[in-house]
Amino acid sequence: MSNEDYFQIISRENPLQFLSKHICPYLVGTQWDIIRKCSLLMGVTNDRPNMRMRLHILLCGGPGTGKSEFLSWWQQKMDGILVNSELTSKTGLVGDARGKKIHPGLLAQSNGSVLLVDELDKMSVKDQNGLLQAMEEGEYVITKGKNRQSFKAEIRVIATCNDISKITQPLVDRFDFPFKVAKVSRIQRAEYVSDIIDSFMGKNATDYSLVVNAYLKWAQNAKTRIDANDAAEIKKSIKNYILNADSNIEGVSYRSLEFSIIRIAYAKALLERSTIKLDHINYAIELKDKILKGFM
Repeated sequence: MSNEDYFQIISRENPLQFLSKHICPYLVGTQWDIIRKCSLLMGVTNDRPNMRMRLHILLCGGPGTGKSEFLSWWQQKMDGILVNSELTSKTGLVGDARGKKIHPGLLAQSNGSVLLVDELDKMSVKDQNGLLQAMEEGEYVITKGKNRQSFKAEIRVIATCNDISKITQPLVDRFDFPFKVAKVSRIQRAEYVSDIIDSFMGKNATDYSLVVNAYLKWAQNAKTRIDANDAAEIKKSIKNYILNADSNIEGVSYRSLEFSIIRIAYAKALLERSTIKLDHINYAIELKDKILKGFM
């Protein structure tokens, strides 16, 4: 059976549900179920001409909540580029201009990749602003006198932080999936003891990360759009949510809500190699509303 044949089987089995459970599977707690799904949606996104469709994730919580383990899995299994905000090079994340030369920094080197930023709250304001520019525009600019140079940086970001108040608000707003990550309860830990022991003994230890990685690359090359026949119902659904949402959305920008809903629906359609349908929009609305209620 070819990879494409196998991928088509996955697509019929609901790829979001089927594949997400294989993302960092050893993390304990129900909170990781939704985070796994969101990271899968993030992983399949790419930009369309004149449209920034990439999704981004922020995990906020104290030590011992699993944030670093999640980043480590994406680095080891999905070729993510890990950056510790306190250990960036002299040029920093966005680079700088020293002497007569412009040094592009790590952002430009990460173009096309998933950038894993550990301890975002410890990153300088300069690097935070550069990261925001890359997340929004897919590129960033360094200016040295009359010399102005732009660098392509179409990145998808998974970032962690301990103190969200130390991150600029525009940057926080740009994360489609902000999560407050908590330590799991003793009851939840006890429920997973059997799985942990089985994993240690080598039982059910099949690693599906290569399948996840390959499927994302395969699905990412698909093209999707909204059919004209579905456009009216899709517009109506988003409008109804805006008018009737229980969440306090007054302080949430268009970029963080309406456009985010479209990006999520776009990602789900890519995973299914389908056009963007009303079901995708409704799923995105429900997911976004759940995240807003949990984070605000």
